[in-house]
Amino acid sequence: MSLMTMSIIKKSVSEYDVTFAVKEWLLKHGWDVVAFNPPGSQGTFTIPNPAKDPAYRGQTGSEAPDIIAVKDKNTILIVEAKPQYNESDTEKLTGLVKNKPRMELLNELVKKMCIANDVALDLPVRVILAKAHGGEEHPRKDMATFIVSTKDKWDAASIDPSIDPVQFMEVELKAPNDEIKKLIEA
Repeated sequence: MSLMTMSIIKKSVSEYDVTFAVKEWLLKHGWDVVAFNPPGSQGTFTIPNPAKDPAYRGQTGSEAPDIIAVKDKNTILIVEAKPQYNESDTEKLTGLVKNKPRMELLNELVKKMCIANDVALDLPVRVILAKAHGGEEHPRKDMATFIVSTKDKWDAASIDPSIDPVQFMEVELKAPNDEIKKLIEA
């Protein structure tokens, strides 16, 4: 196999690769990433469960989306990432936006994160949901999809700090409609 052929072969991706690649893609497309929770980050941005007994201090029922980004002062993008498509992540996202008390908490938390990061945010906001994964698209009408792949030379176990890992990753946006596509890409 020639070197030219090898460079276009795509490898499977890890959850960290997917989360990192989408974060970088969003930054390049004008989004302010206010929460980045890759695997192992210990829930740096957690939405508590407002229905839990206030006497219990643990994190049971809390949720930590993988990426939360803000654009144009009133659009919030919430992304769940996995190496391969996972239906439970789409259910997690749709369940989040259907839960009014939890969404009120999310809005307050995002507002505080925006203040801390000097990012403009005007309420009310428009929330866009997105899943990110490797493999096939699995289109949905209620959320965008980021398909992530890595090129054959990528080895997350042996990273050269002088090389930008983004050059080994490809992100493709699949939006449920042109309006959402324009909002995310613009």
